[in-house]
Amino acid sequence: MSPALPQYTYIFALGIVFAFADAFNIGANDVANSFSTSVSSRSLTLRQAAVIATFCEVPVVLNNTNTQFLGALLLGARVAESIRQRISRFPFRGFC
Repeated sequence: MSPALPQYTYIFALGIVFAFADAFNIGANDVANSFSTSVSSRSLTLRQAAVIATFCEVPVVLNNTNTQFLGALLLGARVAESIRQRISRFPFRGFC
């Protein structure tokens, strides 16, 4: 059985290439958004963030909710504390 429109196969192949490139770029943007605060507040070095992203952000494709929750749970308090102490320097400990 031959393809229905063989003269347009190259357009399909080109579409697949662009779809993979777009998915790669969206994933890279997600990783950058996830780790930019941690690296800029010096909670993590760039090397540490890259290693963590390799093992924690790759499964995002498989199960987005669990890996992002785990990252927020493990790293969120440390980043917030770094921002509170080193960046914002508020004179009070809480809002109440």
